[in-house]
Amino acid sequence: MSDMQSYLGDTLLNWIKGTAFASAPAAVYVALFNGDPDSGGTEVTGTVGLTRQAVTWGAVAARAVSNSAQISFGTASGSTTATFVQLLDAASGGNKLSKKAITSASITPGEQVIISATNLGLSY
Repeated sequence: MSDMQSYLGDTLLNWIKGTAFASAPAAVYVALFNGDPDSGGTEVTGTVGLTRQAVTWGAVAARAVSNSAQISFGTASGSTTATFVQLLDAASGGNKLSKKAITSASITPGEQVIISATNLGLSY
């Protein structure tokens, strides 16, 4: 995953210049969006019975980390499309940490929406 968001980037830059680093979030949540979250995209988690989910991370290795467990958003109650994922520090609202465009996924009613283990990654 790439595209560090302003909140996280500013926090890192402030730390580099000597400001105390913010406390780590209690959990990091992943949300699904139709369109770029910074350019009018709409969060679809919550609109069709899906909810943001906390991510369980594996160990950092080779400048990367990925989800160590499957992420299940639940079963869709309607149709939508997901084209971005975004990491946030809260189950609702919260600060934007990172975002990434994904292959467009058409979600249909009754479909269980899942990100398999190791398919959500961060690297530098």
